[in-house]
Amino acid sequence: MPRPALVKDVLSYQTKAFTTLKTILEEKGISYDDVCLLEGASDSPARPPATTTHLELDSGDSDTASISSTRTLTLAQKASRNRLSRVARTALSLLLVGKSILDHSPLDHQFSMHLKDSVEFTNICTHMALQTDDRRFDQDLNLAQQCLAAIITNMTWDTDNKTCDFCETVRERLKHILQKLNED
Repeated sequence: MPRPALVKDVLSYQTKAFTTLKTILEEKGISYDDVCLLEGASDSPARPPATTTHLELDSGDSDTASISSTRTLTLAQKASRNRLSRVARTALSLLLVGKSILDHSPLDHQFSMHLKDSVEFTNICTHMALQTDDRRFDQDLNLAQQCLAAIITNMTWDTDNKTCDFCETVRERLKHILQKLNED
């Protein structure tokens, strides 16, 4: 098993990235239904509750306010906001799986968690937060999505070589997370 310190470092960087994404969501006017990030979020070790990953557009005080605010967005901006929400939901889901691995992993099974990938994801999110140009923001958002997909793919590949009930649960959850990340 990777040293607990390494897993904690990976989770720490992923938490920083998620916090940055959450700030970006707020700046873009997208509210996040903040239930519980890592503590007590799930009875099942690898599956977060449905409300934990709920992201939606802020509806404002009235229906007319939300309709007029969404009408001022271009199609590209709406797509970017949707993708940003998807990346944030994926980052949270990945955090929950990583926390589950840390808490419930059998001692005789090792999981490959690459600190470099999580550092890169955090750096991309930080760079994305600094962007004022929509085009560059979308480029960073694309890189963040690709980096998340690589992290999930590597973790899924690692669990394919293991035979335990916990590993199978983690593998299925990771495959589901990757599928949701890549949905259009």
